[in-house]
Amino acid sequence: MIFRAFFTSIFLGLSLHTSAQEIFLPERGQYKFDIQQIAESYQAKSLSYLTFNPERAQASAKYKLNKRGEYQIKDWYLQDWHQLQKIFTLNVEEYIQHFGATTFNEAKRLSFGKLKFSKKTLLHKKLIPIMKEWGGLNHPPLNSLTLPIEKYSAKHGEAKKMNRSFFDPQFHQNIDEVSHSELSFGNKLQILEDRQSFETKKNLIRKAQKTILMSSLVFVCDKGTSELVDLLIKRHNEGIDVRVMADATISKFLKHRDCLLKLKDSGVEVIEADDFWKHKGRAIYHTKNLVVDFKQGIVGGHNMIDADNLSLGTNFMNRDIDILVTGPMVTDMSIGFLEDWQHFVEKRVRPGVTSAHHYLEESFAQKKREYTQKLRGASNYASILSNPVTQMKGVCRFIKQSPYQDGNSIGKAYLKILDSVKDYLIITNPIASDGVVTKWNRAWLPPIEIADHFEMYNQLYKKIQSLAKNGLKVDYLTTNIDMAGNENVAIYNERIQEDQLQGHDFAANMNLLKIYLSNTYYGTNHYKQLLNKWITIPSVNVWTHISFLHSKVMHFDRQMASIGSYNLQHNATDHAFEVTTICQDESLNDQLDKVLVLDMANSIPLVFKP
Repeated sequence: MIFRAFFTSIFLGLSLHTSAQEIFLPERGQYKFDIQQIAESYQAKSLSYLTFNPERAQASAKYKLNKRGEYQIKDWYLQDWHQLQKIFTLNVEEYIQHFGATTFNEAKRLSFGKLKFSKKTLLHKKLIPIMKEWGGLNHPPLNSLTLPIEKYSAKHGEAKKMNRSFFDPQFHQNIDEVSHSELSFGNKLQILEDRQSFETKKNLIRKAQKTILMSSLVFVCDKGTSELVDLLIKRHNEGIDVRVMADATISKFLKHRDCLLKLKDSGVEVIEADDFWKHKGRAIYHTKNLVVDFKQGIVGGHNMIDADNLSLGTNFMNRDIDILVTGPMVTDMSIGFLEDWQHFVEKRVRPGVTSAHHYLEESFAQKKREYTQKLRGASNYASILSNPVTQMKGVCRFIKQSPYQDGNSIGKAYLKILDSVKDYLIITNPIASDGVVTKWNRAWLPPIEIADHFEMYNQLYKKIQSLAKNGLKVDYLTTNIDMAGNENVAIYNERIQEDQLQGHDFAANMNLLKIYLSNTYYGTNHYKQLLNKWITIPSVNVWTHISFLHSKVMHFDRQMASIGSYNLQHNATDHAFEVTTICQDESLNDQLDKVLVLDMANSIPLVFKP
């Protein structure tokens, strides 16, 4: 596929340069359908689960049927895709009935199971043309769950089988030991989806009274990040102590230093973490953290990039979640940030960067007060975990994985938890490109990875595969082929829009080619793993989301939830600075159930006709 893409790029470049008149390739074809005709065709096919909303459509718009069997509006790349998705609405109950199922998930798997799947294009063959803005779904994307959750997922309609291991003090003390973390109690937790997280971060920054501690893999100087950076500078100028960390190597390699340099030039303290070549090599600073006044914090998968900041979940950017925390776990988040800050301060002199040792002392003092208040610590595990009122009320741990201390702390905790999972596991993982690496297949890895480390990754992979093969029910949520190129797809889509507005069709075609190359490069091994290693296990359901599924979640028996920056991929498991929260909280579990079931609803199930 890579070689085909390479020669395609040469041919495309030569043909466009020699063309007398440029044309944006997706616009070729005959636009001969209007939206009323499309609606009538769906009605004629008895698709009663689709409701046409003519008031939301452009009456004069023209559509064509593209090569994928999709109705595509003229100038699609200049349209508001999220608004186009509202022209038709889905009646979930009618959809379930249409496909003879009992739940929405079952109906989806039945409907896609009747379709052939091309292992060349990695797409299902379509029996009925769909709208391009549906992203490969046979229905408009859903913005929320409007019916009881059991209408969507049979597994979520079942009564939870309480896993008593999760309330065993010794179980948690074992995790304490391997992860260098501990439980805290009474935390208040709220899931933040997509743009909601960005808006919440800005609100917290506006309200800060003393300190703002913030980290991200990168600060891409696009529209959303520039707005937040200006806000950080404003708060710095108002006397707030603002400290920012990002990865040095990735920022330089991708040429995303402009906003970091702007912060530095404005007097904000910035550390560009530069341990990339230490600790086994390729140790990127991948944590995404915000702590304000040591009272509230946000942690999760969001980077400072418009693909996250401006996402609506189904508009072909990133689908991501963070978690807003109020309570004693914020102290752990603060200490995690400050220890990393001090590590880099002590590594070498950095102009304009000062020690945060005094904050670290204050945080440890706060931690001692929380012990006396019985808000944390193993001495309280028995009483908290045996009490039905407290055992599922903000019982959390924050695990920091820093290679200079322990580069496998999160993986070690996961292995302990996976040993005790009984009934059901949900994983969200952006790209499933890694398989088990041994001395026998190492030579076939990409050259950059031949000497790489996979020890913890191999353990986690084998553990999950073994559990699934022994009957553990697993829902594996990941990314579809059109978004496999990660945030690159959203970036190039934005550039295509700019190119078209300026009449630069050749540049738009080049950016379209970059999307194809990126999806091919990342998607080939991704689908190789999904098709050969995951869907072959009867107890595993694979769901491929229409946006780039950037969230990093493990939901263990629907009782214990992990949300953080940690991907199930060897760079995270064996190299990177990472963080995650692992919580037992009834409210959080209910929130996460809805998020994950909605993600399944907006995914293409990887099931097909043999």
